[in-house]
Amino acid sequence: MDLLFPTLFAKVSVLLALTMATAALGTYLGRGIRSFVAFIVLLVLFMGGCLGVFLAAHASPELGVAALLAWGFVTGLFMGPAIETYAEDLGWQTVFGAFAGTAGVMALCGGFGLLSGIDFSHMGFILGIALFGLIIFGLIRIFVRMSREVNMGFAALGMIVFAGYFVFDFFWLGQSENTWEKAIGLTVSIFLDFVNFFLYALQFLAAAKKH
Repeated sequence: MDLLFPTLFAKVSVLLALTMATAALGTYLGRGIRSFVAFIVLLVLFMGGCLGVFLAAHASPELGVAALLAWGFVTGLFMGPAIETYAEDLGWQTVFGAFAGTAGVMALCGGFGLLSGIDFSHMGFILGIALFGLIIFGLIRIFVRMSREVNMGFAALGMIVFAGYFVFDFFWLGQSENTWEKAIGLTVSIFLDFVNFFLYALQFLAAAKKH
């Protein structure tokens, strides 16, 4: 496989495209999932599968790639009901627009992190604190009704944080060892950046629509 994809960037690019494809298939097939039990099972598979991808990649590149694509499919199933809900509220055209916008932000921020020559290694700690804050506030939102403006602000902050993660993870793409294990790990990170930015973008659009 190294002859076909000689650089780390090439490896991550093809793995990310394949993971996006399996996630898209999973999202399509998972749109109608409404069972709470199924949701819990998919949540466990999503979280456990993420760890499983790293363990599989350490064992062998082939096993790592297979685990990555399977995990992408499970992630799509897990996201399916949420994407369907946003599509019913906003319309599929808006959902696809948010997806395209997320891809554009990834290209711009990722390119900056990869090519600017700036050392972004210090961003990890700051982004980690910001992510922890988002998680805590997100849990509070489950139990406390927030205003439209607060929800829009929360979603905007989420997009800013994961735009930062695009910069950070693509910076490490330019610094990491050219191996399939590293490529699979970076693909997981960038894919999660993409998914989270995309979901925060949809949250922002849904909150903005409400009056």
